[in-house]
Amino acid sequence: MKKIILNSILIAKLLLSFSVSAGETAFSPDGKYMTGDWGGYRTRLQNSGYNVTLEYGSMVTTNVAGGYDRRHTARYSDQYIVGLDLDLEKILNIDDAEFKAALIDRNGRDLTQDRLQDPKTPVMGSTVQSNYGRGQTWHAAQFWYRQSWFNKKLDLKAGLMPVGEDFDNSGCFFQNLSMCGSLAGHGSGVWYNTPIGQWGARVKYSPVPQLYLQTAAFQYNPRYATRRGSFDLDGTGHKGYMYVAELGYLPTFGAEKLPGTWKIGGWYNTANASDVLDDDDGRPYVLSKNPARVRDGRYGGYVYLRQQVTRDSRHAGGLSLFWHLAANDRHTATMDYQTQIGAIYQGPFAARPQDFISLGLSKMHANSRVARRARLLNELKGADSDSAAYTPVRKAEYAGELHYSAKVTPWFTLRPNIQFLIHPGGNEEIKDAWVIGSQVLLTF
Repeated sequence: MKKIILNSILIAKLLLSFSVSAGETAFSPDGKYMTGDWGGYRTRLQNSGYNVTLEYGSMVTTNVAGGYDRRHTARYSDQYIVGLDLDLEKILNIDDAEFKAALIDRNGRDLTQDRLQDPKTPVMGSTVQSNYGRGQTWHAAQFWYRQSWFNKKLDLKAGLMPVGEDFDNSGCFFQNLSMCGSLAGHGSGVWYNTPIGQWGARVKYSPVPQLYLQTAAFQYNPRYATRRGSFDLDGTGHKGYMYVAELGYLPTFGAEKLPGTWKIGGWYNTANASDVLDDDDGRPYVLSKNPARVRDGRYGGYVYLRQQVTRDSRHAGGLSLFWHLAANDRHTATMDYQTQIGAIYQGPFAARPQDFISLGLSKMHANSRVARRARLLNELKGADSDSAAYTPVRKAEYAGELHYSAKVTPWFTLRPNIQFLIHPGGNEEIKDAWVIGSQVLLTF
């Protein structure tokens, strides 16, 4: 809490100083940034190739009903992004090149951990505050160089970056984590989304603007996801390598040229991983008392489809539908697959063309091999659901979210939402939970 207060004071001081220097442009309802143009200095920087990123996002949730602990409470979490994007074509005359660096700070507490989940069966990807996690500390998220050639047909990117920044990137339109960002990063255990960067290189080829093929190799380093290791970027903790490939198609349909995003991809991680059920002889290790079998790597894949299907005659908005699926290695993953469907409508009112109404539903399926291990453990212990030694048998977890995203100003987004969790953590013994939330996004 002390850290949150100090950060808030710092932001307030910055805003005050910008307000004085920028005059009427700060807090303008039509301006792109809350702090305005900094007396014209910001525009001069951008024209010279220097783009500063200062963003804040907060999420508040309260449990209305259900969950493991039904005592009502509220939780707050936030995320600060500080970054610099350099247009190297303007600065150094390097054609179509850029360099980007960003730090991300996370703070606060999570309602899912504190109220909704059984500590024995943590949720598998439906955290009700998607900006919570990864140590609640500062992380080096981006430090990369990118350049393209041949009229953007060939694009190379290298440096520190989240795997989900370029692959299986579906954006983050929902507060519930199960419908935010790359699904491949939710259940694999080795794929990192924001704010965790990994050293790597990505090559992308686009023979035509509507089609691309990209592949990448990353150094797999789980230490970067920890509180102590978030800035130990010298390779300490390196466990193996992550290889990813993705084929993407960006179609447009009809006279209105309704846009879509279709992609399919796969990945392989070379790090050793323990089998969730068997020993080296193919027997359940909870029965044999032998160590779990060590697998030489793990793998997975994903499919994402989003397509606009209607166009509002008043503006460019309309209805878009999406479907997303990610599958993980059943030998090593607690969640063997996750899928989601939903609808996003842009511009529900003529006077609000930048607002959205969104509905998303997600299913996270517990690996049946993990469930079998739990049943065997309970049989060995003679434990039932009333026993302290009982291990809950997971099945599937479901999450839903309905929200209204209001673009109050170009720099201020407010997103109230209602979330519903069925069987948190895949544990059918936990009462289904209702959560009310709200998200604030500010661009300074």
